Amino acid sequence: MVSGFGPIRQLAFVVDDVVAAAAQWAELYGAGPFTVYEVDIADTKYRGTPMRMWARMALGQLGDQQIELIEPLDDSPSVYREFLDAGGTGVHHVCFWHDIDDAVDRLGADGSELVQRGVTSTGAGFAYVSGAGRLPYVEIVDPTAGDGAMAMFFAAVAAAADGWDGSDPVRIRSR
Repeated sequence: MVSGFGPIRQLAFVVDDVVAAAAQWAELYGAGPFTVYEVDIADTKYRGTPMRMWARMALGQLGDQQIELIEPLDDSPSVYREFLDAGGTGVHHVCFWHDIDDAVDRLGADGSELVQRGVTSTGAGFAYVSGAGRLPYVEIVDPTAGDGAMAMFFAAVAAAADGWDGSDPVRIRSR
């Protein structure tokens, strides 16, 4: 049983085209504004094997909930590519903020499997474990790692949405 991880910080979806999906979320649901960026993490482990994780992502807000849209950019094995290759797009994961080792141990004791783990360029750690029921994955992020870079990024996404008037719904961030 998952308990003590706090609120779900993010709902994430794998999509075929991040920019188009972000525009659709903004138009249909009023979510946004979305910041589109690339991640290229050379040093992750996917199912125990060192791998590169390369994807385009968009982060936006829908009320108090962060929405993440993910588009894998290559055919390398990853938690995103596995999902896309298994049948398409849709809800990929929910994200909790918690100590990664503790969460992986607790979820593993309940039968979940560590699928992918890595560290972002800002030093923020993350892990994906298999979900229960119909949920494909659970992501665990340590918001204190990398001097709190992930928590600051999430806060910036929420701040951009505070008082947002709907203009400029998809913002492309250069590297």
